[in-house]
Amino acid sequence: MNALKQILKWTIICLLAFITFNFFISSDYEMERTVEIEVHTYIVYEKVTDLHNWPHWAVWWENDTTIITNYTGEEKGLGAKMDWNGEEAGIGALEIISCSLEGMETQLDFGNMMASGFWHFDATDGGTKVTWGMKGEMPFFMRFMTLFLDAMAGADFEAGLQGLKEACESMPARSSEVTVTDWEKQTFIYIENTCTMGDIGNSLGTTYGELFGFIGTNGLQPLSSPFAKWISFPHNAGDEDKVVFQAAVMVATATATERVRVGSTSAGKTLQSTHYGAYEMSEVTHQKMHAYAVENSLTLSAIAFEFYENDPTTVAPEDVETLIVYEVVE
Repeated sequence: MNALKQILKWTIICLLAFITFNFFISSDYEMERTVEIEVHTYIVYEKVTDLHNWPHWAVWWENDTTIITNYTGEEKGLGAKMDWNGEEAGIGALEIISCSLEGMETQLDFGNMMASGFWHFDATDGGTKVTWGMKGEMPFFMRFMTLFLDAMAGADFEAGLQGLKEACESMPARSSEVTVTDWEKQTFIYIENTCTMGDIGNSLGTTYGELFGFIGTNGLQPLSSPFAKWISFPHNAGDEDKVVFQAAVMVATATATERVRVGSTSAGKTLQSTHYGAYEMSEVTHQKMHAYAVENSLTLSAIAFEFYENDPTTVAPEDVETLIVYEVVE
């Protein structure tokens, strides 16, 4: 009986000590890790805001091969969601609640605890400084966990950022020789559309579907591969998340409608180069062309033509071809 009383006494003492200990610990926590990635900010943005990419670089999927992941909501960007269930990882869910070239915020649900994830993208001379972190408030009886959270979760965040760095910097990209090429005045039809960065793929695909539907209905013959003119694009942090583009194709003749417009190229010199590899890395070729123009005292038009020479779903990533054309202003 005395032994039972002793056990009960020390149990109560330990419980009171634990409760008192938690009273003196803040429920708030925050931890983060940072890495330098040698690619343009929007490439990091594309990788991070597409949740389908996370299993390729985040360490949790490597550590727990039993994880089953489901994706819902938007395809990527604002409103994209995923949930997972794994023997070691447990049950959880994540939703993107804001995103821009400055960073991203996510809402995390671990069942018995909610948290906020945050990303910061800071452009540097060599690429992008990426910060990834998590913050929230621990339930009362779990406050002691805030003392160990940084050490426990920090290693996973570091490994994940290294995986992201490798994924971004290893994307295939090369450029053909930059050439000065004459082209004649050509007629094209186009549909202008507006979307967010996260919706570029869907919006461009839908717009081309509408454009080629018009071509088929009106018996027109395309004279080129489909191309796009990017009228407005958020290149830098702080820019509005708004993309304005024209989805177009060359034709012999056409009449404008309320939706389908008619445009034309200028006759004269152009600067051309083919980008091979992931489209996200096409900035490499654009920069190469601008450097060539400076070296040869050429003035380029502000907007480039990007011709999509093959279907990226049917060729290897390194074989995707995008012909980039700038008109030379004389």
